[in-house]
Amino acid sequence: MMGPTGALLWVFLGLVKAELGDYQKHALRWGVPVSLDCIALAVLTGAVTVS
Repeated sequence: MMGPTGALLWVFLGLVKAELGDYQKHALRWGVPVSLDCIALAVLTGAVTVS
């Protein structure tokens, strides 16, 4: 958490009274499927080749 957005994340979590673990679980619940969809779309369109 040394990046430029680290402080913003902690302020946000403090304002909404949430824990970092809960935030990460929620973010992964959306982030992983969306990332896999983006990779699949790139492969289907030919932007990325699978060798």
